[in-house]
Amino acid sequence: MGVLAGCAVVLVLGGAGAGFGIYSLIQGVKNYSTTCLPSDFPRYPGSTVADEIFGVYDVYPGFTCHMVLESNDDTATVTTFYTSKLNTGSWQVTLTGDPAGTIVFQPARNASPFGTVQVASASTHTEITIDTYTSTCLLTGFPHYPGAKFAGQSFDVTGGDTGRSCHVAFLTTDSINAVMSFYKANLNAGDYRVWSIAGDQIEFRLLRGYKPIAGGTVTISPGDDRTKINVAST
Repeated sequence: MGVLAGCAVVLVLGGAGAGFGIYSLIQGVKNYSTTCLPSDFPRYPGSTVADEIFGVYDVYPGFTCHMVLESNDDTATVTTFYTSKLNTGSWQVTLTGDPAGTIVFQPARNASPFGTVQVASASTHTEITIDTYTSTCLLTGFPHYPGAKFAGQSFDVTGGDTGRSCHVAFLTTDSINAVMSFYKANLNAGDYRVWSIAGDQIEFRLLRGYKPIAGGTVTISPGDDRTKINVAST
């Protein structure tokens, strides 16, 4: 599975915790005087904002930001800019070019936000689509392989819990055997259970008592230089 583009979300404020700070952010985003991106996130010089959608404690966990910028420069120049700027200082690039024009990033020292930049040619300009997340869409308490790098995600809600689907990709320099051992142990603890194992894939369930309420698969496979961890849950 390649990098999975994030979905756009709508603004939904969560309860009493919204407060004046979030209200100020909303007003700034509406007026384009503030963006929902982190304050130190690189913005392509001369680009203009074409679209912006953000969510706070929505159906997607945490805080999400979806921004579309437009530039008159060619895609190669824009891609080079983000590949360089997101691989220095407080950011690190974890994967590029899968699919073409995609840059996956995460903080160099913090856990979040992480996300993707996608650069594509439109009819009269270059379109820059940026998605950031403060949390993955995985089930609560899902074990994260130590040191694994974010490599993309997608999320969809089509109708309640039964329509929920989440795909997240990670990369690690550890061996397939080490990753398999980790998930065999950690998906057989707490409310999680290993349901079956077939080759490089582990099927799991999240239980409520003895009843499965959610589940999915972890698929572990070799990459060009790292081990790929693809998690699909519903």
